[in-house]
Amino acid sequence: MLSAMKLPSWLRPQPKFAPKFGQQLFVHIGCHRTGTTSIQNYLRTNAALLAKRGYYLPFGRGRQSAFVSRLFDGELSVEEFAEQLHAGALEHVGAAAKIVLSDEDISQKTNLELLQGLRHFFDVKIIFSMRRQDIWLESWYFQNVKWQWNPALSHLTWDAFLGVREQFHWIDYAAHLGRLEALFGRENLLLSVFEKRQMPEGPVVGFCHQLGLTDLDGFSTPPHVNSSLSAEMTEFLRHLPLDAVETSARAVFRNALDRVDRSVLGHTAKQSERLMSPEARSHVLEQYAAGNRRVAKRYFGRQDLFLDPLPKPETPLATLDIPSESEAVVARYVGPMLMQLVQDDKLVLPETSTKR
Repeated sequence: MLSAMKLPSWLRPQPKFAPKFGQQLFVHIGCHRTGTTSIQNYLRTNAALLAKRGYYLPFGRGRQSAFVSRLFDGELSVEEFAEQLHAGALEHVGAAAKIVLSDEDISQKTNLELLQGLRHFFDVKIIFSMRRQDIWLESWYFQNVKWQWNPALSHLTWDAFLGVREQFHWIDYAAHLGRLEALFGRENLLLSVFEKRQMPEGPVVGFCHQLGLTDLDGFSTPPHVNSSLSAEMTEFLRHLPLDAVETSARAVFRNALDRVDRSVLGHTAKQSERLMSPEARSHVLEQYAAGNRRVAKRYFGRQDLFLDPLPKPETPLATLDIPSESEAVVARYVGPMLMQLVQDDKLVLPETSTKR
């Protein structure tokens, strides 16, 4: 017989947990680019209604990234973290509260064992959504350039970005779910696939159903956020050192460029986010094909994890290109950006003096 060490993670004996508080804790760990911001905005907007239905949002926020960071950075022990969640739930909802903790950055962590300790305090459910890897990589590239939170990624060309995809370990869904299952048990994984065919009512409503919340009467309309810049404006933004300035200042420039993109460059229609040639797409998907089949069979009882068709070969690709002449760059992007900042009252031009 195989030893326990050689067994697949999902076949190893699971530790026994007797939750101290007995409350359910839903931990929404992402991944990014699966409607997470829309979900979090919806949760925050409807926090009062959720409390009446028995759901507690820590600190009234849709996303608890700062609080979660205190756990992973060692500022809070697992026990202190759990005690704060429990105290807040008791105060705002009651002893039977279901706690909803959302932060998609959790999916990027490599030390998820830390979260397993929460099972000593709560009945933990892990919520995770999957997007097909080729589409996810294209979307993740645009996001990294647009938001520039990681200097190592925010200025890469698309080809260079694709070349470092191995560091995005969480989109190897078979391996990622294997680790989660070993820590939390298969029965505690609440999984979804980010495709229209598999989320007919959208990711927000799908998420609520995972919480057991099916009656949304009186709740606000689910939002749609995180609109993308055009490929042209993304390429211009890639050359700006916005990761060197404060987050608030970064947002000022990004918002100005977003308006320039639409009002000056005329990119008002939906822009293509396809960056891979058919050959490159096939190559990338082949890397994940076997793992995706294992996930489909184990968790969904079918052969294919993703059901949407691939982009047609004739689908136009986004053009990541800007003029090479400095005068053209100034005229097309820099000048309009400065005037937009003035219009937004972020820059103040001096009054024209009549004195000589």
